[in-house]
Amino acid sequence: MKTTPFLFLFLLVLTGFVFAGQDNNATRKRANNAYSELNFKDSKKTSKYSKTEYSKEEKKAENYSKPVIMVLPNKNGSGISALQQVTENPFAKATMDGISDYLADKHYEVKSLEGSSEIDHIVQLQNDIAGNDEDLAYIASLTLNADIFIKYSGKMDSKGFVTVELKAYESTTARLLGSQSSSIDSHGRTSPIDQQANLKAAAKKAMPSIEKQILAYWIDDLNFGTQYKVVMNITGSYGDSDLEDLQDQITLKLKKEFSKVKVNSMTSKTIDLVVYADPIKYEDVNEVYRTIRQTVKPLAETKKLNITKKLIVMEVK
Repeated sequence: MKTTPFLFLFLLVLTGFVFAGQDNNATRKRANNAYSELNFKDSKKTSKYSKTEYSKEEKKAENYSKPVIMVLPNKNGSGISALQQVTENPFAKATMDGISDYLADKHYEVKSLEGSSEIDHIVQLQNDIAGNDEDLAYIASLTLNADIFIKYSGKMDSKGFVTVELKAYESTTARLLGSQSSSIDSHGRTSPIDQQANLKAAAKKAMPSIEKQILAYWIDDLNFGTQYKVVMNITGSYGDSDLEDLQDQITLKLKKEFSKVKVNSMTSKTIDLVVYADPIKYEDVNEVYRTIRQTVKPLAETKKLNITKKLIVMEVK
């Protein structure tokens, strides 16, 4: 039996269809440009989430290099990967295109898993850091040198009403920066083509609010430097007291070397932290790793396990 477009869409709705869903020189140039505009001696700050501050940030943003952004669908809980959703689901692809088009019009650099030659490497890092439960978007954004990643999901009904929800996260910590949803009513137009157009329009409609939240974070955080996520896997035998001493000494020494060090978590097997490095002093991730290695070396042996543009995975024993 031949399936009409309307019947196809109705079946999707009936079954509860919900999609859940540059190189180092360029990075250094962006960071250096931003640093040249900042006054590091000015310690006065206001809340970056207030309406007054948003107004100031929007005006300032014209003078700053913009963050690199990655766009991916939210996990849908059905075992389908983000990459599969984008490549196989036209509705997920339409929503992503709406976000990407908005960012491109505003001259942001946008990263995507589509066509990426680093998929296998991203999956391997996913396993190295936290196993298969780790969010692919988080690892992918670190691997592909994205400063921010935006996750999206969408819903459609049989009457042509669509809703899109966007959430923006900071890459090195996966911290939620903001969220926004928007809806489009097509007043009964329910063909697949109409629904794709509506999803794309709804995504664009939500983007101005998300952009404000991203820029508020971005300009504020540049005061501390370029962020690098560092995961130290601790091996060897340590007593509880010796382990705590080692962790304390490592973090204290690193805080003396970098603009800021933020510890995400510490366990008996890992130290998970973010270092903020002055891009004028540290040209790329390799120089950051070299400093970390030299700092830790008097305390314990180190071994490089994996390094990408914004992520350092190393062994300490």
